Amino acid sequence: MLARDARFDGQFITGVHSTGIYCRPSCPAAPPKPRNVTFYRTAAAAHEAGLRACKRCLPDAVPGSPEWDLDDDLAARAMRLIADGVVEREGVPGLARRLGYTPRHLTRVLTAELGAG
Repeated sequence: MLARDARFDGQFITGVHSTGIYCRPSCPAAPPKPRNVTFYRTAAAAHEAGLRACKRCLPDAVPGSPEWDLDDDLAARAMRLIADGVVEREGVPGLARRLGYTPRHLTRVLTAELGAG
């Protein structure tokens, strides 16, 4: 959990009772104090315990779905639109607008996922 290792996503869910939130092991949020943590086998079990899903890591998402890896999905959608010629017609701001993000965030995600903005 402290290593934020994505290999454990889907293996267990971390429930933080002091905040009332449950997360994936790879969640980028600040790690909780160990005394506030309970481990659950599934997101449904954490939900049954009265916790709500983290809005940063989306632990309710199914592995392999677009919601599971939002940055990868965004990069893939951007590349499809770039191949269709959106950047030539509307520029990067137009591409970002079509995807529902700011140009700055789109550039940040593309640089992280693909190595170039």
